[in-house]
Amino acid sequence: MKSRPLNPYYNMMAVRPAEMFFGREDLLQQLFSLVAHQQSVSLVGPRHIGKSSILCSMDSPTVQQLFEEDLSHHIFVWLDLREFPSRKTADDFFEKVNKQIIEHCADKVDLLVEDEEEERAEIFRSLLDQVNEQGYHLVLLMDAFDNVARNPHFDLEFFSFLRSQATKVSYVTASVAPLAQICHRAVEESPFFNIFAMYPVGPLTPEEAEQLIQKPAAKARVPFSEEESVWVLRQAGRHPFFIQRVCHYLFEEKVTQNGQPFNPNRVKIQAYNELQHHFEASWERLDEVQRDQLRNEAQRKGERERTLPELSESGLFRKFVRDKYQILLFRMSIDLVEKVLDDIDDFKALGESDLRHLKSVSQRLKNNGRSSALERGAAVRSVLTDAFESLHGVGLRNDMAPGWELYNILYYRYFKHHLKNEQIVGRLGLSSTRKFYRQRQRAIEMLFNNLIEMEMLAGGNDED
Repeated sequence: MKSRPLNPYYNMMAVRPAEMFFGREDLLQQLFSLVAHQQSVSLVGPRHIGKSSILCSMDSPTVQQLFEEDLSHHIFVWLDLREFPSRKTADDFFEKVNKQIIEHCADKVDLLVEDEEEERAEIFRSLLDQVNEQGYHLVLLMDAFDNVARNPHFDLEFFSFLRSQATKVSYVTASVAPLAQICHRAVEESPFFNIFAMYPVGPLTPEEAEQLIQKPAAKARVPFSEEESVWVLRQAGRHPFFIQRVCHYLFEEKVTQNGQPFNPNRVKIQAYNELQHHFEASWERLDEVQRDQLRNEAQRKGERERTLPELSESGLFRKFVRDKYQILLFRMSIDLVEKVLDDIDDFKALGESDLRHLKSVSQRLKNNGRSSALERGAAVRSVLTDAFESLHGVGLRNDMAPGWELYNILYYRYFKHHLKNEQIVGRLGLSSTRKFYRQRQRAIEMLFNNLIEMEMLAGGNDED
């Protein structure tokens, strides 16, 4: 029995195998050049954009050999601070760092810790001195350094000490924002934050994104077609983590179907369901100006220039924004619905109205591409009727029954009879014409809201 191919696309873990790291060549060249000249670097970018993977790649001898810098006398130490709790102190930090330094230097440098009871910061200083004295330079790769910068247990003295050691070590930090912006108030003026060359980490280039989509699948002998690659880019944009997750489910689907046609919507739903909480976390980190921009961009299809491309190039992220704020790709308005209601029995007019663009309408047509105006009108009428019927009250309808007033107004004005406003006022026992107009507006608004809910359920927020 043929074994099932192993899915090569990663989840939330940083990419460690060199063969699974794609792109970022220009950035890595600059980073290696800086640390070769004993500089410190701050990598800044949103969650899961690939900062951890970049640090892992810097730590890889295989990757280091691909670049022109001579790093044979540099020792890279990767420090994972992603799960570094807020209760941790500077002493805990140096304990973790010292342990990693000793482990990474074991086969190159003879290190001696003379006094185990000595302050851990002083042990750190001693280790750096010993590494330097034996002709090596330490590069400390600190992932999620935000967890240290914003932690009030790390005071001015701690950051001043780190800065005082900067001639002996290159610090490479990864954070979601510039360190000077996310540090706690007591250390804002620390000169430590001025020693870094800051490099933003954004989306992959189109070429890098295509490599990440195509190469792992091809190596696993489940190649993606050109059409499938384009589809992945529409869903994920050029965000490496989004690409990994969409490709993961596409790979699983192709293996399961074993060469038979598959439904891409199933892949889209699986990827979207997993990515939703990542989208939410990214959204929470945005300011209100950025959110307004993304709300506007969520209504735009196609490959246009985007304000925050790492997020809004992704069709799935745009869907998240539309779902969150009940924004439809088709811009339906209350005024449009009221205008269409006046033509409720004219199927040709309904079929030529803008409501014909609703996905809930197209789903009711047997042959959407070749349907006539009358057929489209019948589908529009059917959708409007379903939205209207959702307004009914409890029990049997009658003119005076509690909970039926809004339904009855639309019933007599549009859907059953076409009574004049004054007739409806009298029939329903309304106290005034003014109240009738107010309640009719409420009824149309409720109908409009029902149409939006129906459109959301029909996938009206999904781009093709």
